[in-house]
Amino acid sequence: MESQVKTHISLASLLVILLAIAVGCTTTVSPPGHIELSATEFDFGTVLKTEPVSQAFRVRNVGQGMLEITTVSTSCGCTTAAVSSRRLAPGETADLLVTYDPRVHGGQTGQFMRVVYVRSDDPDTPEASLTMRVTVVEP
Repeated sequence: MESQVKTHISLASLLVILLAIAVGCTTTVSPPGHIELSATEFDFGTVLKTEPVSQAFRVRNVGQGMLEITTVSTSCGCTTAAVSSRRLAPGETADLLVTYDPRVHGGQTGQFMRVVYVRSDDPDTPEASLTMRVTVVEP
């Protein structure tokens, strides 16, 4: 009788251990974040070739999970972009400051188009883009 009790206790203990391992091994998949830019196109209009211009945009997490902005880059050295925060909780926003500097082109005038790329861990939109246009003129 005593050995049956020990066997039952051992089996019950083993079952508890296996359940604990199973619960510990399960992963909960959190919902993803989703990126939204306040604009996908912007026209700086006409600017003097001697003056840089800047514009602020918003990056918003419209998903139900955290959003991680991994990189921000531009199509040309005349354009810079920086984001105020790289991790956004659901509903949170960050500022995206974009600057176009016509002086980088050594006095060229005319119409230009540049792109800002915002890469994130959004599974649906891993790279969001903002296309900008500008017309550079003599002072």
